Amino acid sequence: MSRFVSSSIKIGAIISYISVFLSIGITFFYTPWMIRQIGVSDYGLYSLVITFIAYFVLDFGMSGTVTRFLAKLRAEGEHQKIENLMGLILKVYLSIDALIFLVLLIIYFFLANIFHGLTPQEIQKLRGLYAIAALFSVLNFTLKPMHGAMMAFEFFVETKVIDMLQKVGTVLMIVIALALGMGVFALVLINGAVAFTTSLLLFIVFTRKSKIKMNLHYYDRVEMKALLSFSFWVFLISMAQRFRLTFMPSILGMFSNSTQISIFSLGMSIEGIVYIISSALNGLFLPKVTRLSHQRNSEAITKLMIKVGRIQLYIVSILLMGFCIYGQDFIRLWVGEDFHNTYFVVILLTGTNIVTLTQHIASDVVFAENKVRYTATITFITSAIALLCSIILAPSFGAVGCAISFFFAMSLFLFLLNKFYEKKLHIDIKTFFKNCHLKILPTILIISIVFYGIKHFFPINSWISFISFGAIYTCFIIIVDYFFLFNEDEKKLVTPLLLKIKYFKNNKLRP
Repeated sequence: MSRFVSSSIKIGAIISYISVFLSIGITFFYTPWMIRQIGVSDYGLYSLVITFIAYFVLDFGMSGTVTRFLAKLRAEGEHQKIENLMGLILKVYLSIDALIFLVLLIIYFFLANIFHGLTPQEIQKLRGLYAIAALFSVLNFTLKPMHGAMMAFEFFVETKVIDMLQKVGTVLMIVIALALGMGVFALVLINGAVAFTTSLLLFIVFTRKSKIKMNLHYYDRVEMKALLSFSFWVFLISMAQRFRLTFMPSILGMFSNSTQISIFSLGMSIEGIVYIISSALNGLFLPKVTRLSHQRNSEAITKLMIKVGRIQLYIVSILLMGFCIYGQDFIRLWVGEDFHNTYFVVILLTGTNIVTLTQHIASDVVFAENKVRYTATITFITSAIALLCSIILAPSFGAVGCAISFFFAMSLFLFLLNKFYEKKLHIDIKTFFKNCHLKILPTILIISIVFYGIKHFFPINSWISFISFGAIYTCFIIIVDYFFLFNEDEKKLVTPLLLKIKYFKNNKLRP
């Protein structure tokens, strides 16, 4: 069983990275084409509808709650309690969904008052787009727990395949629709229909594979209170994390100018790409962590944290160090010299990721042991500090000032969080850093300094030279990682893949 789960995690991770690179490709290539097809105005309305409604159909922390509670009951072998809990969760979602429907219905009649900067023709079009998006959002919200349930039952491959099919299916259908001359209404309709179909497919797969029947007649006040309490703290964490960064453009709008907003927003976009590449493994280990936590096996959790953290660090270090070397050239080639300061914004926004993106196992432990209120408190305090410092620095330093505020707050957040991991969760943080960061980063740093020096003798003036130098740097780092930094387990993980690639190359031309 453990071998099957391990294989499922590996396949799920591979599919996650394929999905991540598809998302990046969509961002860089498909989005500009779509804008040209429907026009800037309609794209603005499309983006407005999607992002505006997204604030009302937030997960409210329930997906992580579902994964945590179901994984715990699975570890305890409580089949009947799982059926009861699923019924309870579904009723909670139905109740929230009814409230969301009422709010969205009321807002529909006030769209002109909320978005008074739009023309009457745009408001008329917005109403139609809003109605379509709101309808599918309400339908889809009820099935949101399915993703968390799939992860709790360790159906990683099925979940990641369905997620990837959603991305690919949405893009393909939109491309066909736009090629046939359909407009922005088709975009919103396809997005909503594919998302709902995906959630329905997750529901069907889960019920058939798990053999779980949801007990809608079950109700327990104590369990409901525990469920909502956990979800509330998870929701506060996600909101505080979102506002810590997404409020910065608003602050720049108050105390700086539109140019600084653009510089910071572009930095946020690049930071987002780094995050989705580095966090593809998120959630895959929560069921396993829950079992280890249930067994009070702190030593095994620390070992798992080191194992996963090292893999994440290899990926994060290539991205971050690579950007430090070639980031200025990339920004100049991509958006021009006017966005020069975006380079410093990105470094400040992503600098702490060298730690945060390697500690997701510890985050899973927080969920597994229901200690989310502590992390919520730390997140709120540091988010408030970030916003306060940005108000002070934005008038004089603009986007870079906000980035400095974020970096300072995140550094404080990491210090407090690691103290919490060590004192409250009993994770051996010193051993983690010793076996993860101290064994990998010094070598990567030396190589990066050498490549940064070489770059001054070979200036990058085109996309061809940028891609060439970037590829050389990446290949060199990967070779060094494999032969000098990988431990035996990591080599065993990668070697079979290399052998398969070699076999394919040797046999692909045979009849």
